[in-house]
Amino acid sequence: MKKISLFIVIVLLVIFLAYQFGLIDLLTNISALRAYLENLGWRGYVIFILLSVIVAVFLLPGQVLAIVGGLAYGGLIGGALTVIGASLGATLSFIIGKYVARGYIIQRFGNDPTFQKIEKGVRENGLSFLIFTRLVPIFPFAIQSYAYAMTPMSVKKFSLISFLTMMPASFIYAFMASEIVAKGVSMSLLLELTVAGVLLALLAYLPKKVSKKINQLTSEYRNE
Repeated sequence: MKKISLFIVIVLLVIFLAYQFGLIDLLTNISALRAYLENLGWRGYVIFILLSVIVAVFLLPGQVLAIVGGLAYGGLIGGALTVIGASLGATLSFIIGKYVARGYIIQRFGNDPTFQKIEKGVRENGLSFLIFTRLVPIFPFAIQSYAYAMTPMSVKKFSLISFLTMMPASFIYAFMASEIVAKGVSMSLLLELTVAGVLLALLAYLPKKVSKKINQLTSEYRNE
């Protein structure tokens, strides 16, 4: 109960401070956030990663971060920073959910349809469901991390799969944003967006095959 109470207090305090000091407004304002990060120079890299972690852990609005990363730092660096920040945030959320705030999360999200669908998906499909929901963001990433913490999945497995499966979308968003800055909206950009969408759709068919191969390799390793 002490852990849960402390976690609730911290969450409420962070949300209060985020509103009080304008962080919420900054996170939802693409031009202002881009200008803020660019003015920080290389320190903006660190701030960007920290913002990604804070957004993930405290369930703050951060949907535009990948786009801002691409606008401010280009497709390659912006995509890399997005993957690092999102992966660290997801892992920290998973650890908090698993070892600190399990009771609170069950009480808070136990009846949430998204939470129940994820729990059912993991129970019926195992690792392939994690791969699928990371590649195709049908559920909010932040809620996913806490929901997966309620399953028997290990921290190492969750962190590795999350890192690998967040890469495609993170780099696509960053590169597309970078292209818009450099060339504006053009037919070539629309074509690239179409190709990217098709690739992401095709990736959605891979989870079961990948999961089966991982489980097979794990089983072989244990038997050696």
